[in-house]
Amino acid sequence: MTECPKCDAMPLPLPRHGRLYVWPPVAHTAGKIISQMRKTGHEVVNNASLTTIYANFDIETLPAMMQALHDVLLPEEARDTKALVMDQAAEPGIDDIAHVTSISAIHARIGASWLVDVLAESRLRSVFQPIFAASDLKTPHAHECLIRAIDNSGAMIAPNRLFDAASSADLLFQLDRAARAANVRNAHAAGIDNVFINFTPSSIYDPNSCLRSTINVVNECGFDRSKVVFEVIETDKVYSVDHLRAILKSYRDSGFRVALDDVGSGYSTLNMLSQLRPDIIKIDRELIDHVDQDIYKQAITSKLIDLAKQIGIEVVAEGVERQEELDFLLDRGVDFVQGFLLGRPAPTRFGANAR
Repeated sequence: MTECPKCDAMPLPLPRHGRLYVWPPVAHTAGKIISQMRKTGHEVVNNASLTTIYANFDIETLPAMMQALHDVLLPEEARDTKALVMDQAAEPGIDDIAHVTSISAIHARIGASWLVDVLAESRLRSVFQPIFAASDLKTPHAHECLIRAIDNSGAMIAPNRLFDAASSADLLFQLDRAARAANVRNAHAAGIDNVFINFTPSSIYDPNSCLRSTINVVNECGFDRSKVVFEVIETDKVYSVDHLRAILKSYRDSGFRVALDDVGSGYSTLNMLSQLRPDIIKIDRELIDHVDQDIYKQAITSKLIDLAKQIGIEVVAEGVERQEELDFLLDRGVDFVQGFLLGRPAPTRFGANAR
């Protein structure tokens, strides 16, 4: 099993003196790029026969040039214009193809330089939310690992800011891989051995190579693989069920269990059940919210629990915040429950700080 260069390689640091190569999709876009580069004081070389434009820059002038391009290009143009930052003395070669990105990604990466620092300096942290079996609401059955980060002053960085920045800056592969590894290591350090680890399917190309580093960390920490559940998040962004099925098969073949998050949030996740056949489903928290007061939510939630029992899938109801919601779910035979009513995310395992 080989390593994945996309997941495991950190982006190269921007050189102090470099050259920006761009390959616009159409001549109209090329004209706007050349004009903006010149307006920011950069000398531009346009090789029309190769549809290549480049300009030399200093690290102090690159942000202004990228902002000028961002201001004049349509979002589609910025995404479709391929770009590459090189050391000024070098010209692109075959080995540089892996580093080609887009104008929009380079602009976002400059604004998200803090994220590169977070990854390079291993500043990812975890909090753990307990998941309880319906038969025992005092002792957690497992913990879901939720990623956080700290900035260079020690302040917490919220996960949505992390993943929004990573998506814009073409760093989602690196962040998702680092988050999986950090959650496994942090859970091990916290003495937690039954874990749910989130992952984003769009951050994985080839399961056999992209997941290698995560499996290595699981082995390093000595986890029992049957107690590690990999949980699919952002199922609404799954563009290929066949690809996701291959990912889940890779996890299962390696001895892990798999879960689908947010089931019931739309037709797509229900349709995926027959194709993916997960070990566990998590009912969408929107369905759980005040389920005791809404006959539509009650009907859908009850049917999901009944369906899962018929086909041998365990059910976690997440987002439980009220006793009435918990009572309804227990009465309907849910297997596991998770939510603020039972335990909030914390940097230690549930009950570790109890006196």
